[in-house]
Amino acid sequence: MGMLVDGVWGADSEGKQAADGSFIRSESPYRNFITRPGEGRFPAESGRYELIVAYACPWAHRALLYRALLNLEDIVGVSIVHPISYPLGWHFGEYSDVFNNTGVEIECLHQLYTLVDSNFTGKVTVPTLWDKKTRTIVNNESSEIIRMLDGPFCALTGQSENQMTTIYSSEKIDSMNDLVYRGLNNGVYRVGFAKSQAAYIASVTLLFETMDKLEKILEDTPFLLGNEACEADWRLLPTLVRFDPVYYYHFKCNKKKLSDYPNLHRYMHRLLETPKVLSTIKLNHVIDHYYLSHLKINPYSIIPVGVSYDMADL
Repeated sequence: MGMLVDGVWGADSEGKQAADGSFIRSESPYRNFITRPGEGRFPAESGRYELIVAYACPWAHRALLYRALLNLEDIVGVSIVHPISYPLGWHFGEYSDVFNNTGVEIECLHQLYTLVDSNFTGKVTVPTLWDKKTRTIVNNESSEIIRMLDGPFCALTGQSENQMTTIYSSEKIDSMNDLVYRGLNNGVYRVGFAKSQAAYIASVTLLFETMDKLEKILEDTPFLLGNEACEADWRLLPTLVRFDPVYYYHFKCNKKKLSDYPNLHRYMHRLLETPKVLSTIKLNHVIDHYYLSHLKINPYSIIPVGVSYDMADL
């Protein structure tokens, strides 16, 4: 997948892998927080910050969803990277809906990381929250960025803060987030990037056990925790959108399709019907990224005949 090592980009450099062949996700290194307007090193301020995202990436999709759902388009800028991330990593090459509004002339996102730290070692990920004023990276952990969008940035528009995390108890939201992260958000990657049969079987078993649990939950409620969508729902949606066109084929999550789960499938479409949500999805970016970037999984860049670029087929 590529990473920086002592400030040098290596297209084939890899992160950690467990001894049994299981995939281990690297921790995001930039963990600063946006504070309330007028307070701290990184106060919420209109036009100061830029979200660097990929339409392809489910973790970045979270941030795009929050920016749209919370009506922050005029508060927080956005830059979109090219979906094919090998061998250059995330970059701003020519492709539909790709543009760089960071204020820095760069070809590749890793150049922004080495601008901040010339000896940086680690993954170069999206979403990245960039401070155009101080020319530094604030944060590149999606779960924290969405809470900043739902927190201090909302204060700039007169909205209530923490809208997505106060509908239900924090204990219920955190518990559901953990279930969804382990079994699905990260679970599909543990299946797809497994390097042993044992690691694959363990991961794919957990994945479909989790989908079975969610299918059961959604028998009695329109959303994961009740009658209103919350943070847990919006963290799950990006994975569901990518399941049938990508994870089913490409990551060998092929015991069942999402469309074989009637409650989960209806639930996904319920979320997709929310105003502005469809504008955050570009299936051409999603499909081209996975099938044309992951050459260790798909060395001949073959896109299966069952994959559809049509949103109507989700």
